[in-house]
Amino acid sequence: MRSLLPTLLALLSLGCSYSFKGQVAGDIRSISIPTFENETPEFGLAEALTDELIRGFQRDGTLRVTGEDAADAVLVGRVMRVDDQPYSARPGETILVEEYRFSMTCEIDLVDPETREPIWTQVFPAWAVYEYTGSLENREAAIEEATGKLMEDILNKIVGGW
Repeated sequence: MRSLLPTLLALLSLGCSYSFKGQVAGDIRSISIPTFENETPEFGLAEALTDELIRGFQRDGTLRVTGEDAADAVLVGRVMRVDDQPYSARPGETILVEEYRFSMTCEIDLVDPETREPIWTQVFPAWAVYEYTGSLENREAAIEEATGKLMEDILNKIVGGW
């Protein structure tokens, strides 16, 4: 029994030697994130999303954010759609919308900077609900929330596959 103890401890320690840090396919260690294209009438959304992605990758630290000339991959994106739809309403003589759902859809390409060929392409949706008060303040908060969700989804797609 005593002779088995060191072997068991060694096997247990080997089984626990994994990391929660994301693994990136191939040799990608740095990424460039140019300003997204905006195919919507939503002013400033592409810039806000690009800034949020850069901050997210910097906080995560798995990949170094660099200029395109020094990057192992380029994250190219475009905001394809934005939409506000009624989410909840109060019934009565006339239906009164209480909340709206802001949604956006982006197409993302992770591109090899040398060949200009996509490593992968994916469409990402994101949304958030906001209370309608007649002011744009709640809608702007919903846009920020949806942008944060989108950033998390993209970051997880690229560095979260461990």
